[in-house]
Amino acid sequence: MTIPTLISNYQEKSTITRLQKAYATLKNAFELAKVEHGDYNTWSWNQYPTNDAQRIKYFWQTYIFPYLKVTKECFPALKDCSIEAINGLNGNVVSTISSTTHGVFVLADGTYIYTWAGADTYYPHVWVFADINGKSGPNILGKDIFAMYFSPGNPGKSAGSNNDDGEFVDSGKTFNIGYGLKLYGEGSGYTAEEMMQPNFVIEDNPEVVQNFSCSTEGQGQVCGAVIQLSGWKIPDGYPN
Repeated sequence: MTIPTLISNYQEKSTITRLQKAYATLKNAFELAKVEHGDYNTWSWNQYPTNDAQRIKYFWQTYIFPYLKVTKECFPALKDCSIEAINGLNGNVVSTISSTTHGVFVLADGTYIYTWAGADTYYPHVWVFADINGKSGPNILGKDIFAMYFSPGNPGKSAGSNNDDGEFVDSGKTFNIGYGLKLYGEGSGYTAEEMMQPNFVIEDNPEVVQNFSCSTEGQGQVCGAVIQLSGWKIPDGYPN
């Protein structure tokens, strides 16, 4: 093998190993919390605090932190403990980390977790973005940051593609959000190949279509699930 190939193989293996570890660590904590506190849909985190930053702090500190080794936490997120923004594969900013809505904490192995909540009574949810190499770059979804999603029960979303006129074409198949903590796209009903299509889009909110695809045209929210569905390997066609 050439030196560039060896380096590339090492980087891929390291990425997968870190992603698997972060996901397993968090998922185990959620499952232990469920044993203590009961079914996820009985948790009251989305009803008690009214401020977004307080809500996400309450969620993690009440339910999950007792089962994690956390070396640092910032609720709300502050500049000295967070990157400024999470970027997508398409070069666009996915989220600017805000002190009014976001929280940040660091796991024992140095993984940074950026998190915020959506407390809609229809389907309360928590976004969990694992930055597997800490605050180091490139801070891009599908590269060193991978999206997870927690929901106590969600009816799913419409998904499909955009036609040549930029109009949303529903596939007729629901993009399942799932139950509990999952890599975003895990168990969605879509294959890795489908989620890597450049025009794979999800109706994230009514009449708001988002390109979350694992491609250079998309933001990359589903990249972690693509790797998992590929047998925990970087599949052919994965965006460079």
